[in-house]
Amino acid sequence: MKSIKIISSILYYAVKIIAIGYLSTAVYILINCLFEGPFFEKLENNRFAINFPFTSKHFLLGSEYTTAYVAEMVLGIALYGFFFYLLSGVFNAFKQKKLFTDFGIKKLKHFYIFNLAVYPILAIFWSFISVEDFPFIAMIIAHLIMGFFIFFMNAIFEQGYKLQNEQDLFI
Repeated sequence: MKSIKIISSILYYAVKIIAIGYLSTAVYILINCLFEGPFFEKLENNRFAINFPFTSKHFLLGSEYTTAYVAEMVLGIALYGFFFYLLSGVFNAFKQKKLFTDFGIKKLKHFYIFNLAVYPILAIFWSFISVEDFPFIAMIIAHLIMGFFIFFMNAIFEQGYKLQNEQDLFI
């Protein structure tokens, strides 16, 4: 069990950093596209680039500079930032001193609800307004598989929590 706690601790911090990266990237894109600041660059054929801060090196390239395209890009990146944030909560549940806790059950529940309900609904809506060609069906199926896996894991956690509480009452 010690190796699980070590690995989940490493993954918790790594995934939390990824979540922060995605969310800050979404904000960075939004600010640069809204205000066309010094890191924003218009390119030929209505394309655009957002540069790394204080450089002229491209960080992100956009294929068309329209409100719909930028909104889709920002929302897509923010959505995955939120996904990674919830995933870090799952890893956080596994790094706790006690494995079966109300905290862990709550983190697993948030993650499976996102993958079984929120993401499929948003992806279906996203597919109708999308400017880009994304493999929406494959993405929805992948999130459903993750969601069901964590749903089953949550049921195991709930059962473990009940057994753990019953055992604590006998001691």
